[in-house]
Amino acid sequence: MSAIPLNQLPLRPSTLSLLQKRGFSTVKDVEESKANGGLSNLSDELDLSLAQTAALVREVTSASSSIKAQGSSALSLLMGRKQRSIITFSKAVDNMLGGGISLGELTEVCGLPGAGKTQLAMQLCVNATLPEMVGGVCGQAIYIDTEGSFSPERCRTMAQALVKHVQKSSKNKKLPDWFKTCTILKSIHVFRVYDEATQVALLHSLPKHLEKHEQPRPIRLIVLDSIAFHYRSTTSDFVGRSRSLSDAASLLSDMASKYDLAALVINQMTTKINGSDSQTVPALGESWAHSVTTRLILASDEQSIRHCRLVKSPHKPYALARYEVQECGIRDVVSIQNDSKRQRVDY
Repeated sequence: MSAIPLNQLPLRPSTLSLLQKRGFSTVKDVEESKANGGLSNLSDELDLSLAQTAALVREVTSASSSIKAQGSSALSLLMGRKQRSIITFSKAVDNMLGGGISLGELTEVCGLPGAGKTQLAMQLCVNATLPEMVGGVCGQAIYIDTEGSFSPERCRTMAQALVKHVQKSSKNKKLPDWFKTCTILKSIHVFRVYDEATQVALLHSLPKHLEKHEQPRPIRLIVLDSIAFHYRSTTSDFVGRSRSLSDAASLLSDMASKYDLAALVINQMTTKINGSDSQTVPALGESWAHSVTTRLILASDEQSIRHCRLVKSPHKPYALARYEVQECGIRDVVSIQNDSKRQRVDY
């Protein structure tokens, strides 16, 4: 039996609170109660129905199993790495990232309002459907919208532009029959969440959605836009918020690795005051910053040219790339007037 403290497991806050209120502090406590009198005994102690108790036991067992260490050699990890990515449609950004937004990792995109975070997220959702024969990952996408910023009309415009571009550049290739605008839009599954509790519950239920949508093409991208919105408006204590954010990062990272998908979280910016000085930094603090694999910060200059700054990555050095948000979506910068004069960029 395991004596792992329950508060060290990636459990839902409601599950952890219920168990602690009933006197359970470790996984061993839960297992012993079940072993002594069966599921009905544990059900009585928790004052839950048998079905609810069974679901709780499954959650605890799954969480406990997920943290058991399983070692691998560096060579096996290297040989098993596929290094597939979802392209952004900006060569400058893709080259900076080594091909695009990597599958199997948690990537954070930060920026001030109007920097183009949601535009990039929607473009990636559309691009996630690209067939493998033209360099795509041939998948679907899940978009978790916390702010109401998702635009189906904008996605349709991007999808139409994508289909037109691929058809034009692949005249000698027979594209799949399903590769058309309506199918691309059907492949983007949008969830609107209005509070922190719903957001947490949805994240825990995502594995079921991933298994449900394995056919005809698997989910290759999960977008959370934004991770900060409900946490910044909640009245929960700092410790509870930090634990919930840590759980969210852990869930998304685990799903990215297990299901071979890219997890993308959008984050807002906040002002950090240090004495008489102040600077704009990503929200949610240092603890959250350590939870993400890659961090990108977006901004725009006085000519509306977008700047994507890579500030954290285990694979690539610090770098900066420029791109544009055009009518057709994310694209490379076509022309810049007075390019010799660097424009001021506010991050």
